[in-house]
Amino acid sequence: MSDFGAPVITRRWSALSTEYSVLRRRRLPLLAPLLVLAAGCNPAAPNTAPPAAPAAAMGSAVRVVTPERKTVRHPIEQPGFNIEAFEETPLYPRVAGYVGKWSADIGDRVRKGDVLAELYAPEMEVDLKQKEATVQQARTQIQQARALVSAARAQLDRSRAQHERFQRIGQGVIDKEQVDEVRLAHESAKAGLEKANADVAAAEAQLAVAEAARDYSRTMLQYTQLRAPYDGVVTQRNVYTGYLVQPTGTGPPLFVVQQVDPVRVFVNVPGPDAPWIRDGDPVSLRLQGAGGVLYQGKVTRNARALNPQARTLRTEIDLPNPHGKLLPGMYVQSTITVEHPNVWALPAAAIVTEGEEMFCLRVVEGKAVKTPLQVGLTGGGLVEVLKKQVRSPSPGEAGRWEDISGDEEVIRNPTGVSDGQAVRRAAEKP
Repeated sequence: MSDFGAPVITRRWSALSTEYSVLRRRRLPLLAPLLVLAAGCNPAAPNTAPPAAPAAAMGSAVRVVTPERKTVRHPIEQPGFNIEAFEETPLYPRVAGYVGKWSADIGDRVRKGDVLAELYAPEMEVDLKQKEATVQQARTQIQQARALVSAARAQLDRSRAQHERFQRIGQGVIDKEQVDEVRLAHESAKAGLEKANADVAAAEAQLAVAEAARDYSRTMLQYTQLRAPYDGVVTQRNVYTGYLVQPTGTGPPLFVVQQVDPVRVFVNVPGPDAPWIRDGDPVSLRLQGAGGVLYQGKVTRNARALNPQARTLRTEIDLPNPHGKLLPGMYVQSTITVEHPNVWALPAAAIVTEGEEMFCLRVVEGKAVKTPLQVGLTGGGLVEVLKKQVRSPSPGEAGRWEDISGDEEVIRNPTGVSDGQAVRRAAEKP
């Protein structure tokens, strides 16, 4: 082919390609129905696999949880309690007298036995001297009585010797009257000795009486000194020099002493929480008005009985206070943490409460089964589980209570699930 024919062939080939593309686009809409018809005349081979069961027939997917051994902590928060002194003693006079001097004022720290004030009672001092003189007199009387005993014993020995001598000689030699006289003298000496001994006992008794009277006067005189009953702080003083005080026991006390190391905090625990309180439970106390300082302590003791009016349990916490930063009357908020370690527990969301009944929904043979529970402590998103009630196989018969085994499959969130509903375990998320 010559070079002059090549461009002509090329132009013709391009024209034929263009016409073919146009005809192809025009025929495609006409071929579409034919293709559908052909598909209907030649159906695909049937699928032999069984149809998938609907999700409703398999039950609702639920997540389950089993009881686990855990420590359940239940905080009991009670606001508004005052710090109190461990002991507080108002001091009143025991005897009448004038205040001679006082040596302690409010805020002073005192030691046990320190003299806070002295009373002047001269009549009591005179009475004590008189009682001491009586004691001395009684001692002298005892000495005199013992001397008489010695004399009576000597007289008895003399009369006994003479009486024995007359008995050896016999009545044929000595007159009967002399013998009788010696015998009577001997018996009189014996009686004299017994009387002398009795006089000594009486004198000793008189001495005991005199000493008791003296000791009483001495004791009463000691009451003229008002002493601190223990180590503490003087919080009140209502006395001045020259005051005449009387032992009435009424009115303002002369002094008030408080023991402030340790101090006490009393917490009234509500009745529903009272059964869980045990001595030794940890307590957190937040001090108001001092930057919210937090102190740690423990339950020292409790009343073990509810107040019949308030239905609360009086609980005491003792706090050491060596530096005196905790002052009686300060306001604190308390949190008592009750703890049950190593107990069977379930998440609180898995427990349903209806009135007084608490239960969970267990997964048993593909169904949700309502299971009543006996529960204990609650706190921290956990509930202590004590026992479960298992249905009886006999209709109308009450179920039996069984201990928790840890194998129970409990629906984690039973919202929307009813007793007897078909359920299935949901796949755990990786």
